[in-house]
Parts: sequence; structure tokens; C-alpha cells
Amino acid sequence: MTRFVKVTINVPLDDSGKLLLPENLNVGGSLDLRGTAITALPDNLRVGGSLDLSGTAITALPDNLSVGGDLYLNDTAITALPDNLRVGGSLYLNDTAITALPENLNVGGNFYLSGTAIKTIPQGLKVGGEIYRLKASA
Repeated sequence: MTRFVKVTINVPLDDSGKLLLPENLNVGGSLDLRGTAITALPDNLRVGGSLDLSGTAITALPDNLSVGGDLYLNDTAITALPDNLRVGGSLYLNDTAITALPENLNVGGNFYLSGTAIKTIPQGLKVGGEIYRLKASA
């Protein structure tokens, strides 16, 4: 039986109401920020479970981001991924503005590219599951 514990912390907002996560944040479980007004992630963010940024205004990820589970970037303004990004689970890039992938991207699960303008897959890409590109980008 899976049990969940809800942990609540006070997260400050900037003057425009956007979330300001603390530097060196270490989340042992999952972090669900989908649909929030967050525009940037702190340096040294570590998420042991999944990280969901779907529907946010995120345009870039920190170079040292660590995600142990799935990484959801669907419907974001993300334009690039950091070099040497490692995602323990699946990576979801559906309907993003990404046009190219970093050479040393490492995805432990499946890789979803539907609705992107990515034309080539780099030689150094490592995917533990399947690569899915279900529809052509508009």
C-alpha cells in the first residue's frame, strides 16, 4: 500500500506573485508545480521523485538539476535543455518550443517529443525506454 505525506512549507512570492523557491532545495519525493506562475528554478535543485512543470512559463532549467523520476515539461515555453541532463524516469517534452537536444542527455524511461520541432536525435542520447513522436509539429 502506497502512502503519501503532505508537507507544507512557506514559499515566498516576488512582487509579481511568482514563486521563489530556495536555493539548494532537496525534495525527497515529487514536486508538482504545473500551472503555477513559476518562471525559474533554483540552482542545485534535487527532486528524488517526479518534477511536473507542465503549463508553466519556465523557459530554461538550471544546469545542475537532478530529477530521479519523471520530468514533465509539456506545454511550457522551454527552449533548451541543459547539457548532461539526467532524468531517472521518463521525459515529456510534448508541445514545447525545443528545437534541439543536448548531446549527453540521459533519460532512464521513455522520451516523448510530440509537437516539437526536433528534427535530429544526437548520437550521445541515452534512453532506457522508447522514443515517441506521435504527431508532427505545427
